[in-house]
Amino acid sequence: MTEITCSAIGWDPNVPNKSGAIGELNPNIEGKIVDEDDKEIMERGQRGELWVRGPNVMKGYWRKPEATRETLTKDGWLKTGDVVFRDEDGLIYVVDRKKVTVV
Repeated sequence: MTEITCSAIGWDPNVPNKSGAIGELNPNIEGKIVDEDDKEIMERGQRGELWVRGPNVMKGYWRKPEATRETLTKDGWLKTGDVVFRDEDGLIYVVDRKKVTVV
């Protein structure tokens, strides 16, 4: 996504690729899966929205403060709009889209 310079998730080249998984968080990126009440989901296999935070996350949308407030939390988490889950190995799978951002 363009709100994250380069990427937030990738593959360790030493780990065999699992069909359907998009990978794991890149170094220097924090990630969490949250429910509809913005509470972190800790249980593996449970679906929620992926939020990421790191030095490569945008500071905001150019001249669009409302869109920025809807997408970034005050403490720097980017709400990706992707509904994901983590498997037992910590790999992330995208299963749906929570929102469509039009900026």
